[in-house]
Amino acid sequence: MKQYLKAAAVALGAVTVCASLAGCGKTEKKTVYEIPYYDGTTYEEGAEKPVYSSELWRRNDVNNGAGDPFILDNTAIDGFYYRYGTGGAHQFSAYRSSDLDFWIPCGIILENIGWTAAWAPEVVYDDPTDDGVNNGTYYFFFSMCFPGYATSDGYNKEKDENGNTDNVHSLFVATSSSPAGPFKMVDFTDAKSCGEENVRTIDAGDYGYTCDYLKYMLFEPIETNRAWHEIMPERIPENSDKLCNNIDASPFVDPVTKKKYLIFNHERQPSPILIMEMENWLKPLPETTKVIARCGYYTVEDYEKAQRGEAVETSDFEMRTNKVNEGPCMYYNAENKKYYLTYSVNGFMDPTYAVAQAVSDSPTEGFRKLTQAENGLILSADDGGNKLASGTGHHCFFHIGEKLYIYYHKHTVPYADEGRYTAVDEVKFVTIKDQNGEDLDVMYVNGPTVTPQPAIVKGMEYADISDKLQSVSVISGTLAEGSDTKWLNDGLLSYNMKLNQEFLNTYVRETEITSDTTFELSFADHETIRGLMIYNSKNLEKVFYKIKNVEFESEGKTYFIKELNIDEQSNFKFNEFELMYGNKVVEAVAYGGGVYAEFAATKVKKIRFTVEVPEGQTEVGISEVAVMGKVL
Repeated sequence: MKQYLKAAAVALGAVTVCASLAGCGKTEKKTVYEIPYYDGTTYEEGAEKPVYSSELWRRNDVNNGAGDPFILDNTAIDGFYYRYGTGGAHQFSAYRSSDLDFWIPCGIILENIGWTAAWAPEVVYDDPTDDGVNNGTYYFFFSMCFPGYATSDGYNKEKDENGNTDNVHSLFVATSSSPAGPFKMVDFTDAKSCGEENVRTIDAGDYGYTCDYLKYMLFEPIETNRAWHEIMPERIPENSDKLCNNIDASPFVDPVTKKKYLIFNHERQPSPILIMEMENWLKPLPETTKVIARCGYYTVEDYEKAQRGEAVETSDFEMRTNKVNEGPCMYYNAENKKYYLTYSVNGFMDPTYAVAQAVSDSPTEGFRKLTQAENGLILSADDGGNKLASGTGHHCFFHIGEKLYIYYHKHTVPYADEGRYTAVDEVKFVTIKDQNGEDLDVMYVNGPTVTPQPAIVKGMEYADISDKLQSVSVISGTLAEGSDTKWLNDGLLSYNMKLNQEFLNTYVRETEITSDTTFELSFADHETIRGLMIYNSKNLEKVFYKIKNVEFESEGKTYFIKELNIDEQSNFKFNEFELMYGNKVVEAVAYGGGVYAEFAATKVKKIRFTVEVPEGQTEVGISEVAVMGKVL
């Protein structure tokens, strides 16, 4: 990074300056030092993005990974995280990483056994001794479409009124003694493959099908359909021999009861989400299956009322394009003892593909989808309002220490069906008043981000320590009426201009100013820091373009950066037509963007900076401040 440092480490000497470089008032002589820094606005020749230090920052517009990503935290056993995803029709691959930054290929872990498509893998480890020793089995669940499933009446290619066909997608499982594979498909007719207790006899003729893949199917069709007819009679006719149209399996072990569950969705639109108890990871218990979410309805009970002709409120956003609730994931919050069902809506090719949340006191019933006033959609392209990201969905969660992160995919090129790649952002819980006036903790995602953000590398030396700030105050300038400096370090990035507005206007605010304003951030004691990030407004009419006179008080000395400019290419979307004529006309601002600086490790107790209100604007909003301080 040295070649990009923008100042020399030269003492300016005793000069007459304001009492604070960042604020005006009386003057006094003060020795200040210009600190060498890098602000991410320097591009290497031919590069589309600036370089940055991965020791401090990360960014989600690096095209890597695959669709439908899943992270397995195997660090307690071998020190590695494993990443899986949909990598094409021919095989599955895996990667591993000790720090979630540098990923090492594990190679092909499961090869095509004749499927025409396979996707959405998730892996769970089962240790029968429950002692953390790697003597158990890894179970690799995935969805598959296979040939040779013609019925005696021929293959029905006609679509029904919801766009469904008789195309059969089903769930399968493979096993391995290692998360890096190779995995072997489980054959449920072979005791050596599935275990004596899980063997079943399969006669393809019983189903009217001629198919070599029935022995690999996780769910036995006739028995399963008999159980599911009771809970979904509108989908599963009595005595049906149809193969099970299910995708997106997500294994879940209830931390409270230790029971094993498989969560998945029935693919026929409008697709519901189901949960089934598993006697073991190879033995489903179809009679335990329950529907826990219905596409377009806030509760399963609302759906049932609607079927009886009663009027109920519906979730219109879920019915925009593909009528799906898919890619389910279950998260248990031990603090409030709530279960969070998160799922994707609208179809992975659509820009409005998004992740929503529902909450319950039980993993098997009682889920209520949250409204937009309760932050019902936790990850989205803001219904087209976010011009730099789209198709954000199919996700999983993982922890680093006490922090929770969401791992998901989004479109390689926003608003264009040109592939998917992985991204990661932090998840916070915000306490709100729900629709009944009761306290409720809801998920909030600081994303989807596309600009540099504080890194999340496990074991990193530096991390955002803004939560350690003792005070955030105004030295000079004017806050907008009703604004407050507390929103500068509440940990919540300001997002979305269309969706969830009632929630955002109440719980996720920007600190707004009406004139050039100088802020001071104070720690209780000196902290060793290497970076500073100041987040911009999500509103194009309230953005800043530079930060001036950044000061660092350090053990009797004052270091400063005269000016931090914004990286326009990363932070703004310009009108492409005007660009053809050499005109830079900004169409939209990057949510979660801003300015940053990195510099040599410096002990700092106070930080001051000035935000200017650009000419022609009446206000500026500052979403958040991140300070990259030493934690190890």
